[in-house]
Amino acid sequence: MTTLFKPLAFAAVLGLAGVAPLAAQTADYPNRAIKLVVPYAAGGAMDAGARVVAKDLSAALGQPVVVDNQTGGAGTVGTANVARQPADGYTLCFCVTGVMTITPLSDPNVRYKPLVDLAPISHVHNMENVIMARRDLPASDFASLLALSRKGELTYGTPGAGGTHHLGAEVLKRETGVAMRHVPYRGEGPAVADLLGGQIDLVMGTAAVAAPLLKEGKIKVIANLGPRRSKLLPQVGTVAEAGYPAYGWVNFVGINAPAKTDPAIVKKLSEAVVKVMHSPSMRERFYEMGFEPIGSTPEEYAELLKRETASWAAILKTVDLPRN
Repeated sequence: MTTLFKPLAFAAVLGLAGVAPLAAQTADYPNRAIKLVVPYAAGGAMDAGARVVAKDLSAALGQPVVVDNQTGGAGTVGTANVARQPADGYTLCFCVTGVMTITPLSDPNVRYKPLVDLAPISHVHNMENVIMARRDLPASDFASLLALSRKGELTYGTPGAGGTHHLGAEVLKRETGVAMRHVPYRGEGPAVADLLGGQIDLVMGTAAVAAPLLKEGKIKVIANLGPRRSKLLPQVGTVAEAGYPAYGWVNFVGINAPAKTDPAIVKKLSEAVVKVMHSPSMRERFYEMGFEPIGSTPEEYAELLKRETASWAAILKTVDLPRN
């Protein structure tokens, strides 16, 4: 008797043979440590927030969540590295506005497409931003800073060229006429270190990093860059209050995985983040740090990414963003 070989049937058998192990991998996920990549240097607000989240996520998932700082390219080096990793849920990105919107839009050397190469897990929190100044700078608010800059160009540091702090500062220059020159760093921590050392005049950074330094008398905080005053620094006025009502922005932070990560893994991770970020203790901790805790579904985060990308793309068309 002759047996007819049926390629499609044979292929189906092979396919099913691969489904069982994959399903098993998803069912017992996670069964080893998860790497949470922070694409900036240690010592900044991104790093601080990630470490707090990682600790509670470890408990929620039953496996260690380890923070890994990968610097360079205004955060795009670490982000691109995550996009290239296996889509198995064991390498995640603690991604901020800049690396998910502005820098990929403004820098042709960025090789990943955020909405294509990275799967949204959850919008974790928002960060308030401020203008920090060296403590001996003869300015105490935005009006006096503006007047001082007219006597001579100031220098300002950011966590990197092409990010939200850089673009936000360039828009500020255009809208107000404040004269200042950009000095990019590999994260907020190094920028603040040079501010404390007197190498630069200003840093566009986060309220979370600024608050304890202000309390210790090590810096001044000139203005809040957001649409309203911070609960962490209620005494600091906004740029809008100084006479520029259209100015104001915040940074979002989310967790992303490589594209094509199994939906079951995405769901498990998202549910863990939501649980962590909605807990009363975490919400209190984040508000104390100057962060607004969120904890969203993947779908909500995906919509946020689309809105923010469109918004920053429109702003980029109006500003010449030098990549220095």
